[in-house]
Amino acid sequence: MKVEIIVIGDELLIGQVTDTNSGYIARKLNLVGVEVLRTTAIRDRAEEIITAVEESLLRVDTVIVTGGLGPTNDDITKKTLCEIFGGEMIFSKATQESNDALFARLGKEMNSLTRSQAMVPDCCKVLPNPVGTAPGMLFKRDGKQLISLPGVPYEMQKLIDDQVVHIFENIGNTEKIFHSTRVVTGFTESKLAIYLSEFESSLPSSIKLAYLPKPNIIRLRLTARGNNEESLYCDMYQATVRLDELLKDNIIAYDDLTLEEILIKLLQEKSYTISTAESCTGGGIASKITSVAGASTVFMGGVVAYDNTIKTNILGVEEESINVYGVVSTQVVEQMAKGVADKFMTDCTIATSGIAGPSGGSKQKPVGTIAIAVYCKGSVQSRLITIPSVNRMRNVERFIDLALYDIIKMLI
Repeated sequence: MKVEIIVIGDELLIGQVTDTNSGYIARKLNLVGVEVLRTTAIRDRAEEIITAVEESLLRVDTVIVTGGLGPTNDDITKKTLCEIFGGEMIFSKATQESNDALFARLGKEMNSLTRSQAMVPDCCKVLPNPVGTAPGMLFKRDGKQLISLPGVPYEMQKLIDDQVVHIFENIGNTEKIFHSTRVVTGFTESKLAIYLSEFESSLPSSIKLAYLPKPNIIRLRLTARGNNEESLYCDMYQATVRLDELLKDNIIAYDDLTLEEILIKLLQEKSYTISTAESCTGGGIASKITSVAGASTVFMGGVVAYDNTIKTNILGVEEESINVYGVVSTQVVEQMAKGVADKFMTDCTIATSGIAGPSGGSKQKPVGTIAIAVYCKGSVQSRLITIPSVNRMRNVERFIDLALYDIIKMLI
């Protein structure tokens, strides 16, 4: 089955809010054999909602809409969908009772505007929302359906997980989709594509290979799609075995894992602990690590040593090293790595110092330069690398990925 997603909200189109809902919906539906063909972002305008919905329903049998279900005047999705499907707004006692229970749990008093959330189109099936006041709605017309969901991510996710996925499962005519992902290092994207060209051309028509590159790593995703589950599974198994034989030691993960997830897994397997000493990354590495469930078993803590006095007084970096080599140097980050290992008594550490920009660089060390040191069980490795870019946030993100990659490489 194929669907389209429409995300509604002026805030999405002016860049005030980033759309994460469509990605979540696509991932969840893909697990039950539903393919998303298109995602469209539109403003909170009735005529634009009507046009987008009608055009999508011409192309696919199911449309999922998120956003515009709040109680304020700028949230017009509910009334507009009521108009599209030819209904009237009525009071839903069940929705009101659900919202009353929610406010009672929160210890808050509901105002008249929020009470209007219990008004729903009489032409829809209400999808109860236990974590918010805006219910989901299921509309049907001429053998096609539209599912409207709140734009608040955690509310949308709750409805997708508990109700929407089951709607598609109950239809029973979805195709089977299998994914198998390998995280690979040691190749550029083009070099890997050349290396795997014969393998890729020999794949059955039911299987496609995708390349998803990041600094130093490439995620290879095999996707098998079809109606015969047994045959599909067999094809995927054979393709995965062949791919593993070709890549061997270049594979650093056998699942679709992030760098921080790979790191946590490696540390847990070795029963190692880790700490961080960060300057230019401002705690971003520690944040990435602690975002992974189970990080508490290996991560002890970190120091954001942004000022040089923190590097010297807390981490024991020699002032002479800073004066001679500069704060962005392998000599300094190596001392930071050893210093935080001693401070937190950990087996492994990561240390960073760099120039994120957009200013602060020099001819010798331009913006985009970072020094990284990784330490484990008495051994330290470091490097100084420049990635030409004056985009501060992009530099920080890339610095974090490079540092995580370096400690993973050391552990492997």
